Amino acid sequence: MATLAVMAWHPGDTDRDNPIDQHAGTTGRRPGVAYFPGAADALRAATQWQRRDHPHTRRAIAVTVAELDPDDPDRSAAVLATRRLAETGYPGTIVATEVVRLLIPQPETGSWADRPMANPNAGPLHELLWHSAPAPISVVVAEDAAIIRAGIVSLLRADGMEILGEAADYDSLLATVRRTGPRLLITDIRMPPGQGDEGLRAAEILRAEQPRLSVLVLSQHIQSSAAALLLTGQTSGIGYLLKERVTALDEFLAAARTVADGGTVIDPLITQEMLNRRGTINQLQALADRERDVLDLMAQGLSNTAIAERMSLSPRTIESHVRSIMTKLDLWEDPAGNRRVQAVIRWLDQQ
Repeated sequence: MATLAVMAWHPGDTDRDNPIDQHAGTTGRRPGVAYFPGAADALRAATQWQRRDHPHTRRAIAVTVAELDPDDPDRSAAVLATRRLAETGYPGTIVATEVVRLLIPQPETGSWADRPMANPNAGPLHELLWHSAPAPISVVVAEDAAIIRAGIVSLLRADGMEILGEAADYDSLLATVRRTGPRLLITDIRMPPGQGDEGLRAAEILRAEQPRLSVLVLSQHIQSSAAALLLTGQTSGIGYLLKERVTALDEFLAAARTVADGGTVIDPLITQEMLNRRGTINQLQALADRERDVLDLMAQGLSNTAIAERMSLSPRTIESHVRSIMTKLDLWEDPAGNRRVQAVIRWLDQQ
């Protein structure tokens, strides 16, 4: 005998885009039954199944945990009872038995309803109030090189983002963003017709028109003045990366999501060059080497906790370094501003 989690659904439901395999499950010989190594896997699959289907086609799903014969689990009473629960359950619900509720008191995919349901055959039942899937990040991609633009679009789509439009020049960039209202704009700095800073200027105009628009600017070369201009004013939801960073897929996608969520990201190569240049103002010269390292990571959009992990230091030590940086740069508490971004602007703007 083996302890398995059982997920059952109405046999008439569709198997398209089956989420069972994605969560270590295997289907039984009879339709409408799947087996998982644990209850958490079964709940994840059930939640993904319900999120996937149109509300009018959703059926009930039932989950339990039981001792089953691994060679022939389909005939067991627990499996038959779970199937009946799914067949008679209210459409769109996920129902679990008491043992599942005890094993997983706080499911990661939802929460249990306050009132358990009574069933004379299966005992106490609990409904999982599953979380709806978050809305995908909507994006407009502006890049005049068609191959690069297609690569970025393909990468973002594969990560679950929604592409609302593409643009290849200054005018189409303005028109596309104004028409679609995306959450994130990813644009090259240089765009036709002038191949100057049209992408950056368009981003400035659109940010003024759509304050909630996040902007991730891509550049072939380091342009410190462009970075400083980009960060001046509204500093949330802003990013500046070198194009070569797109090939570091995980880093690029993480940066895009950070910017879309209102964060600030500056390419580490840009921050490193800034910190290595001569002629730094006296305030920046006063920073210790470790403080400059912390400022470098701050400019990349890392939180204190992430900086602590990167530098193998305690969060308290990083907090101390950040306070010292703010003191040496004469940046004090400002309810209307972001001192971390102001610190980055300080050394960008003086170049």
